[in-house]
Amino acid sequence: MFESLLWLEEITSTQDFLKEKPLRIYSVVVANKQKKGRGRFGREWYSQEGGLYLSFSLPKNLRDETTLPLVLSNAVANYVRSLGFLPAIKWVNDVYIHGKKLCGILTERLKDKIVVGIGINLNQESFPEHLQAVSLKMVSGRHFDKVDFLIKLLDYVEESLRKLSEEGFLSFKDEIESRLLFKNSEVILYTPEPVVGILQGIDKDGSLLLLTQDGLKAFQIGEITLRAV
Repeated sequence: MFESLLWLEEITSTQDFLKEKPLRIYSVVVANKQKKGRGRFGREWYSQEGGLYLSFSLPKNLRDETTLPLVLSNAVANYVRSLGFLPAIKWVNDVYIHGKKLCGILTERLKDKIVVGIGINLNQESFPEHLQAVSLKMVSGRHFDKVDFLIKLLDYVEESLRKLSEEGFLSFKDEIESRLLFKNSEVILYTPEPVVGILQGIDKDGSLLLLTQDGLKAFQIGEITLRAV
C-alpha cells in the first residue's frame, strides 16, 4: 500500500508538507524533528529528536471514514502490544501507556485526499513538566530503531485500513472498547460545553457513549478528562 517514502531531517510539519505537495496517494513523509508539529484543535505537538513523526495520504470517501482516528489508534496499540507493552486508547485519537500519552493521531480531509498524521514518542528521555507524555524508551529503557519501527508500524496500519475497507468499523468496535481509557469511570467531556457522565463505551459509529443524569447519550466530538474525586 505504501510505496513512496520521503524521510526528512527537519520540517515545519509532515502534515502540512503532505497537504501542500503534489505527492501521490499513499505517500509517506517522515521527519526526525518538526518545528510546528500539531495535534487536534491546532495544539502544538512536542516534536523534538527521538520521536517518530509521519504523515501519509489516503484516497477520499473511505468506508467509515470518520472512525479513522480510532481505527489507527488501535493499529498503533496492536503494534505496541506486540512489543510487550499494555496500551490504552483515549477516545478519540490517542494511545496511552502508564496513564500518559504515547501517540496521537490527526486526520484531515481535503478535496482530493485524506491526510493522516501520527506522532509517536519513541526514544525521548524526558518531556516538559506540563506535558503528560511518555516515550517507549522512558518506560522500558530500550532504544528503538526508527526505520524498523516505522516499517512494522505501517504493516499494522495497512492491515487495519484493508480490514476497515472490507468489513467496516464494527469489526474493530469490541477490541477498541476493551482498551478504552477511563472506561466505567466518571469523566468530563468538553464539547466544548462540559458534560459529566460514566464512560460506557463506544457506539457502532465510533461515538462516545456516556451515561449522564439525563440517560445514555452519544457524542461524536469532544475531549474527555477523568473527573477529579
